[in-house]
Formats: sequence, C-alpha cells, structure tokens
Amino acid sequence: MAYDLLTTSGINSLVSYYANNETQKRIAPLETRKTKYTSISNIYSGLLTKVDALKSKMSVLKATGTSSAFATKKAVSSNTTALTVTANTSASKGAFALRVNQLAKNDLVVSLDKNSADFSSITTPGTYSFVIKGGNGEGGQFSSNVAVELLAEDFTNGNISFEALATKVSKAINDDKAIVTSNSVSGNTLSSGSFNLDFNGTVTTINYSSGTYEGVIDSIITQLEGISGLAAEKVVNGSNVQLKLTVTDSSKYISINGDTGSLVSELGIAVTQEKGASGIASATAFSPSSGLTQISLTAKNSGAGFKIEDIADLSGGVLNEFGLNLGANRTTFVQNASGVDTAGYVYDTSILNSKIVFNGLNIERNSNNISDLVTGVTLNLKSVMAVDDNDVTVDISNDVSAVRSRIDEFISSFNDLYTYIKTNTNSQDGVRGVLLGDSSASSLLSLLSSTAYTPISSLGTGTINSLSEMGITFNINTGLSITNSDQLNNVLENNIEEVEQTFNSDSGIAVNLYNRLLPYTGFSGYLTSRKSTIDENIKATSDSITRIQTKIEKDSEVLRNRYIQLQSQLSELLSSSGLFGNNLLA
Repeated sequence: MAYDLLTTSGINSLVSYYANNETQKRIAPLETRKTKYTSISNIYSGLLTKVDALKSKMSVLKATGTSSAFATKKAVSSNTTALTVTANTSASKGAFALRVNQLAKNDLVVSLDKNSADFSSITTPGTYSFVIKGGNGEGGQFSSNVAVELLAEDFTNGNISFEALATKVSKAINDDKAIVTSNSVSGNTLSSGSFNLDFNGTVTTINYSSGTYEGVIDSIITQLEGISGLAAEKVVNGSNVQLKLTVTDSSKYISINGDTGSLVSELGIAVTQEKGASGIASATAFSPSSGLTQISLTAKNSGAGFKIEDIADLSGGVLNEFGLNLGANRTTFVQNASGVDTAGYVYDTSILNSKIVFNGLNIERNSNNISDLVTGVTLNLKSVMAVDDNDVTVDISNDVSAVRSRIDEFISSFNDLYTYIKTNTNSQDGVRGVLLGDSSASSLLSLLSSTAYTPISSLGTGTINSLSEMGITFNINTGLSITNSDQLNNVLENNIEEVEQTFNSDSGIAVNLYNRLLPYTGFSGYLTSRKSTIDENIKATSDSITRIQTKIEKDSEVLRNRYIQLQSQLSELLSSSGLFGNNLLA
C-alpha cells in the first residue's frame, strides 16, 4: 500500500534517494572538475620541480674562476705507500717529483720512573702551579699556567703516592684552559681609550670610557658577546669586581695589548698568546712496568715549530717530583735498563719536522700534510722511502671524470624536463595533453631545443662553440645524448678551456639557459602563477562542493521531518478510521 512509504525504513529510503540524486546532479560534476584541476596542478608541480632541477645544474655549470666545475683537478701519486695527494680547483696542470726522507713527529717529554706506591715529598694539600710553553708554529710561543689542586682526601696520613700524584698532574694538564683574571678593583677609572683582544688571530677592538670599574667591565663583556670559544664574566666580591676571561676552546689562544689608555694596566690583564695547556700538550700517566709510574707529555701538533719549549714549576714543586722541572733545557730522555730513567725529551729537534726533496730541493715542514708548497695541492706524507726507491711522481691534470659527471647530470636533467613537456603536450587515445597549447610549455620546449643545437656565436668559428662539437647530439623526440664518448673525453682532456667557455661565458649554454629559466619559477614565475591560478580553482571548487553538500544535508533533514509529520498524521488518521468502524458495528 502507498502508506508503506511512510514507515521509518521507507522514509530513510526516500531521503537517501533524494540525497543521492542531488549529489549526482550537483556535486559529481564538481568532483570531476576538481579531479581535472588536481591533475593539471600535479603536472605543473612536476614541471616546476624539473625546471628548478635543470636550473640548479646550470647554476653549477655557469660558475667561473676557482668555483668553476671545469676547473676541477685530479692529482695522482706514483707511490701511494709513500705519498698521497689531492688537488683543488686552484691547482695548475703539471707534474713534479719528490722523495720522502723523514716524517714529522710530535715532540715528547718523559719523566723519570717512580715506584707507584712510594710517597712523594709533598705532604700538604693546596694549589701547586707550573708553566708549560710551546711553539706556535711561526717562531712565537704559546704559554700556559697550570694549577694542580691537591685535596686533603688525596693524602693518606699526610702522604700522597707517586701514582696518585701523577694522575692529578696529568689530569690538570689535560683539563687546563687559558684563563685571564683581572685585579680585584673597586671605585672608578679615570682612563678612556681602547685595547685590542686578539683571539686566535681575530682582533676585536674594545672601547672603554671613564667610569666605575663595574660599568667598564660590563661594557667589555657586552663587546665580547658572540665570540665562540671565549667566555667573559664579572666576578663580584663585596664592593670589588674582577673581569674573568676563559678560553673554552683549548685550541685557541688569547692576547691583550695595544691599550691607548691605562685600563689594561689597572686591571692587570695584559697577556701574550695565552693558551690552555691542553692545547699545547697531552699528558699521560702510565705504568711502564709493574709497580712503576711515569708521566709523558706529547705536543699537540707535530714539527719543531710546535715543540715543547719550557716546562717548569712555579710553586710547590710537583714537576720536580718526576724530574720534569726542566725549564728551557732540552735534556735528553734516557731509559735505563737498571736504575732510574733520566727525564727529558725523546727526540732531538732535528727529527721533528717532515723532510722531503722536492724537484731536487730540500724542504722541511712541521706537518706530514703539506698544503703550502704547490698552490692548490695537498701532499699527505705516509712513509719514509728507501734509498733505492724511485722518486714519487705527482701528476696534476684536469679531472675529466668529474667534469664528465657534471655534463652527464646536465644531460639527464635536460632530458627529464624535455621529455616531460613532450609527454604532457601529446594527445593519446583521444585525450588531450594537459600542456598542449600552454604558452609556457611551448616556450620552454623552444628554449631547450634552441639551446641544444644553436652554436654560441660570440665564440666564433674554429673553437668549440656547441654541444655537437663535444659529441653530444639532439633528438627531437628524446632530447640530448652522448653519441661520441671518445670525442667528449678528448675535448675535456685537451680543450677544457673551450668547453668551459661554451658553458659559462656570458652567452654560454649554462648562463643563457639559467637566465632564461629564471622567469618560469620563483614566487611570481610564469609556471608558479599558472599553478597558483589552478590551485585557486581547486579551492573554489572544493568550497562549492562543501557548500552544496551542506545544503543537501539540510534539505534532506527538512524532507525527513516532513515525512515524519505525514507519518504521524497518517497514524492518527488510521487510528480514527478504526474507531469510526467500531461505532458503526455497535
């Protein structure tokens, strides 16, 4: 019967039918449009990515000077057991011969050996200090003051063993940092001026004006903020203040000089190449044999220029306990088979430097890595050569494989963009290509094609001025390809300067292509703007779908309520009809 439609299930069916019908009629076309726009947006996203990728490759190939991809050099050693070599873009083609006669060593000081369990002559807790000085590699000197804190708990019945003392001394050296602490001052300074703070070769000029010491110190600290490896702080003790500078990076030094006033003198902070002992030498407490204790100090850097130049007690005599209070004397270390060793230096200074014969000349350096002999070339000395070994030949040449790799990357990126545009401008099975008729895509295809086969007119004839003269040809369907690998290798090996001009001269391939690709990408680029318009259409369509979907849902609810009213009215009518029939029968 018709009123079956007004049952609950019938009402659900009617409302569902209405909603589905409205969705198919009003939303489905919008969903189809949105899918189309999304597909087009994705195509443009891919196009933007590929244009940027090619532009990136052109950025590399258009660089000039030492940044040029074509300036890459390779260095080959004829004897890598004795010597390896590397070259950068500033190196020149050429060859040279050398011999490795001596490897650089780190200066080494060894103490006398003491019975580990024996007690030293030091019996009082307190601060014991000594100085370590080392060469700076340039004829100057680094200096450090080391403090050893001996605590009451370090002693047993007023005694400290040599083993325990050696450990404390070694740790103090390895933990030491350069600290400059000013005098404790109060009141005012009448001086105004400036001084220089040299932090590992970088000079900062500190300006100051007369005023309270506290204010002046605050100003100094502010001016030193941001210097990595240096910590500046103000120490307050009642009405007195101090400036404390700590070199947290032990590989760096600090010098303070050049005061135009008197503040540096008033504060007592003048220092010259102050460096943490841990940046000059490494200390090790060790046991050469059972029951014995020794200390060794090894210079942080190799070579005579960085040798340990002075090691001496300042107060307390902890170095003296191990025979290391040597001062500037270069006593020779002697290891005695029986009896006590003689503390001193293991190496003579004459054997600390590396020594090579370079093209017949005797050369010495502090290090086994030599980068200041041949411009752009680093020699890594590995082992001393035997007398009958042939000289090592080092050959510096163009790195054809590296340049070839850059060109391969260019071709790959070029083809990736070219074939992507071709694929998306072709119609297949009656489906129109998304980029067919797109002006940006068409201009890109034209740009790529002309780049591929047009010679660089500014380079003239008789020189390499096109890709085809490098063995690279263009196919209208597939793009670029290397059709003559031997020809490409030959021009890279023998005419690299001409190849470079073809790419990075003012009108070269890389420069031209990079500049002409610029307008397509970026915030307001052609492709970016086109994609932005499409994405706006996607958003507008999505908003329309949401709005219509909400309207259908509201209308469906209104329709449901009307049916429910009819259901209620029908129920009342049927109930009344039954009552009327019963009265007639009575």
